[in-house]
Amino acid sequence: MTTAVVALLLVASMTAIGTAATVDDFRGLVARRGVVAGAVAVNVVLLPGLAVALVTAAALRSEVALGVLLAAAAPGGGTGALLTLHARGDLAMSAALQVALAPAGLVSVPVWAAVAGQDVVPSGPAGLLLVGGGFLGQVVPLAVGMWLRRFRPGAAARAHRIARRVADVLLAGLVGYFVVTGVSRLPRVGWAGIGVIAVLVAVCLLPVAVPVPGSAARRRAVAMTTGVRNLTLGLFFAASAAPTVVLTLLAYGLVMYAVLIPAAWVLARNGPQPV
Repeated sequence: MTTAVVALLLVASMTAIGTAATVDDFRGLVARRGVVAGAVAVNVVLLPGLAVALVTAAALRSEVALGVLLAAAAPGGGTGALLTLHARGDLAMSAALQVALAPAGLVSVPVWAAVAGQDVVPSGPAGLLLVGGGFLGQVVPLAVGMWLRRFRPGAAARAHRIARRVADVLLAGLVGYFVVTGVSRLPRVGWAGIGVIAVLVAVCLLPVAVPVPGSAARRRAVAMTTGVRNLTLGLFFAASAAPTVVLTLLAYGLVMYAVLIPAAWVLARNGPQPV
């Protein structure tokens, strides 16, 4: 059920992005390919590397450490572009990053788990199907939305309103799921584990607080897209792991949305959109 909700949320989010973005927005990314490459590196190298360092320094239990690492090493979460839309960030940047990062987790998760001395379930055909479906679930609605905006602007405006409302409702439901299933069991993860998760999520917001190169809208896109991890992929790799690993992934989702949703709301009140 949760997987179906996440899949529908992904389609609705990318439809909302597609009906708000233009071909020229994506053409502009060619001139900013260094920023895109840097953001990909942050997602698949720097953040997982930081997670390994933090779980080691905090001496977390192996199950909790694995759950944190699975989340940190799984980029391209389906709501990154939606939160970028709410934060009034660069939609083309966020959509491009999500599409680029969608298949990357299939490699980065097992590689980083091996670096940390952890064994995870090999992906196999099921993993390829999961990532391939996620990839198509982003590209197809994005392309359809952009086609509507270019050739049927009236229909695109209506589709944007509907898709955004559907995505918002599903996101609220997903957050509610994390609250119901995770809050009462947070002590089992341990406050040290929660602290490590909070640090990792906070680090993802640094682009909007630190004067790094790039426009404010672009930095917001990188922050939101990096902050949202692909927890579905993480849960897939945790399928045969201990229950505490799954619980830690749920805790990561709870902290992630508890930080990023208010951050997006604050940014929307002080935000650019033009890039």
